[in-house]
Amino acid sequence: MVGGLRTPIGKTNGCLKGFLPEKLAAHLIGGLLCKYNLPGDSIDEVVLGNAVGPGGNLARLSLLEAGLPFSVPGMTVDFQCGSGLKTINIAANLINSGQRNLVIAGGTESTSLEPNRQYNSKDRRYRGEGVFYKRAQFSPYSIGDPDMIEGAENTAKYCGIGRKSMDTWSVESHKKALKARSKNKLKDIILGVKTDKGIVSQDENIRRHPSLKLMERAAPILGRNGTITAGNACLTNDGAALTVIASEKAVQKYKLKPEALWIGGDSAGVDPNLFPLGAIAASKKLLESLNLNINSMDLIEINEAFAVKVLAFLKYFNFPGDRVNVFGGALAYGHPYGASGAVIMLHLLEALKDRNEKMGMAAVGVAGGLGVSTIIERCD
Repeated sequence: MVGGLRTPIGKTNGCLKGFLPEKLAAHLIGGLLCKYNLPGDSIDEVVLGNAVGPGGNLARLSLLEAGLPFSVPGMTVDFQCGSGLKTINIAANLINSGQRNLVIAGGTESTSLEPNRQYNSKDRRYRGEGVFYKRAQFSPYSIGDPDMIEGAENTAKYCGIGRKSMDTWSVESHKKALKARSKNKLKDIILGVKTDKGIVSQDENIRRHPSLKLMERAAPILGRNGTITAGNACLTNDGAALTVIASEKAVQKYKLKPEALWIGGDSAGVDPNLFPLGAIAASKKLLESLNLNINSMDLIEINEAFAVKVLAFLKYFNFPGDRVNVFGGALAYGHPYGASGAVIMLHLLEALKDRNEKMGMAAVGVAGGLGVSTIIERCD
């Protein structure tokens, strides 16, 4: 893994609201070519994740928007919020198989421009001409197809995780993100975006004055007995994040300096009603396949769609919280679905360098009862 770039992360209808997802991705593709001094025809393929875009092959659209040659193929992956990490695993496997030498992988998302979606009138789920659905169906109704908040509530109850611990984790996430910003910890991976109001170079979502008292005031979303609130669940966001994955041949040819070795990646399935546990299942499966122990990991990044997702992971593995999401997570930065897996990978790379650590894992629990995980080793 050579490295990568991401855009600042904007709120839905915020600073990036006018940018098509392919424009954000194309902006980063151009930035990567410049950062690593790569000619356009050096790229063998672009693999992008996207969850709520207009459909079609957004990766191909993005690479053409960036001016890459017509000969470069593009592949779009919908693994929902695990898409960005899944593409990195796909790219690494394409390279390990000898099919590719240099791949751009990551994701892009615009929740601000998410299209309205409607079932065909012949579909039994159709509810009328003016009725749109917010998300696709992920699981048969006979099993259970909960909304994300319902799945998070189910998991909190199943794992015995209370609201106070979730609120506390969320506050700390914002504090860590503020500290990381004040010390420019992520400056090397954030590529500013030019807007009508100037260059946007800072993430829009981070609370300036996080406090537990403020977090405790938030009402439960699913009723007074609920534990999931707007404080301990992430917001929806716009943004893109891309990485460059290279073979040894490409490293030598283009005189690249890799930041990390891709050690392995895997996916797993769990009960859709407890989808946050997917990060645990994928990580456990990956560790076992590589004959590694969780304590072999110096640092871990877990996508913070909900605080309960991270807390359940920590509880299961008995892993120290101060080695997880050390620059803060999606509760602070936001969650541009298809890009988030690549965002946490880039944060993991920067954290390993910052702390002079070696082994790291990134993991995402995914809608529909899925998980994806990746392990990297930082290069000296």
